[in-house]
Amino acid sequence: MVSTLTVISQLSALLKLWFTARIFGVGPELDGYNLALVLPTLIAGVMAGVLQTGIFPVRAALNASADAQTVERFERATLLGIAVLGGVFTITLLACSSLIVNALTQSSTESVRTSLEFAFPALAILVAMNFVGDCSGYLLAMRNRFAIAAGAPLANGLLGAALLAVWPEGGLTTLIVGTVLGLALQVSLCLWGLKKTGFSLFGPLPALDKVKRQWGEMLSLGRWILPGVVFSNMVVALPMVWVAKYGEGAVSAFGYAYRLHSSALQFLVMASSTVILARFSDLVAQNNIHAIKNILVKSTLISIAVGLVGTLLVFTIGASLLHELFGGRFDIDAATHVTKHWILLTVGIAFAMMGNVFAKLWQAQSRPLLMSILAGISLVVLSVVHTLFDNEFMEYSLSAGLTAASIVSCIFGFWYVRYVVVHSNSGGVRS
Repeated sequence: MVSTLTVISQLSALLKLWFTARIFGVGPELDGYNLALVLPTLIAGVMAGVLQTGIFPVRAALNASADAQTVERFERATLLGIAVLGGVFTITLLACSSLIVNALTQSSTESVRTSLEFAFPALAILVAMNFVGDCSGYLLAMRNRFAIAAGAPLANGLLGAALLAVWPEGGLTTLIVGTVLGLALQVSLCLWGLKKTGFSLFGPLPALDKVKRQWGEMLSLGRWILPGVVFSNMVVALPMVWVAKYGEGAVSAFGYAYRLHSSALQFLVMASSTVILARFSDLVAQNNIHAIKNILVKSTLISIAVGLVGTLLVFTIGASLLHELFGGRFDIDAATHVTKHWILLTVGIAFAMMGNVFAKLWQAQSRPLLMSILAGISLVVLSVVHTLFDNEFMEYSLSAGLTAASIVSCIFGFWYVRYVVVHSNSGGVRS
């Protein structure tokens, strides 16, 4: 059910993307909008990763040893603390907006800068809303209300698409309003879902010493995954910033391609990732290396098949498909521009799929430090490839860098399993 709702939510987001492409095409307005999302998305992504790592075990331990009122007080204090922290980040972004705009548009045109200046103050509020939305989603999951947390993004995408459909002449204003109101609706649904479970937003809080101890435990659990979360979010954020120097339309073209690529990857791995994680967890507990290797072999074969077919399809019909699908201001030149990025990203989809499999294995083995190392490797490879091939391939060096990062991380994963995990276990040492 959760997978189905997530798929439908992805489709609603793609519907919004369809309206966006028809209205804006590839140009400076969308460039500024995408740049305005970089920092809010980066900050929210890092906090989500750290919070997810810490809140689940702390809340689970509390639920097993304390009464329901104590658990609810912990949840209330956590949600309140996250909301305050999100507000602090939002206010900081607003206070530094002029410096941020200058930093993001050093190599951009004046029209891109104008769009960014217009969009950034409104989109900075997304940080606070994402903090609350992510936290309430985790609390819903811990209360076995997965469907609400998985279905809320559906309303977000549909509202954004509906506003673009009924008020296209609003242009960038419509897109910004739809983004803010859509996320506000998503967060409201999560909070409503919490209330339906009996949770009250207003009520007694734990003693200050307990709050300090509980937050200390969550931060302690999240400290090893923090570098990985930061690195992985920077791998997503930095290309969007670096691509801005290649002229008007470069940011939006890369943004379309990356969104198509990430949506395809989400569709391919979302249904299987939870199952693989559960299976790996059992096999790791049994120290069954042979069965783990069998899963890795099967995953490799499936990933190769998907990667070859996907690359062939994007290469042969990608541009014409996008042109026919989006239409409007998204002309054939825009479709070709986006498809060049899309092809390079799709070449790496097999390696990205295997990277997800390795990530589930490391999760099952409780290896957050190894996940951070892999994320760091990806960031280094992206930076090196972009630097080396910037003059020759220009903006496409970024898509090539992301694919290279997936390839190197995948190779490292295979090497680690082959020469570290297997050999250490063959020697009688549990890895």
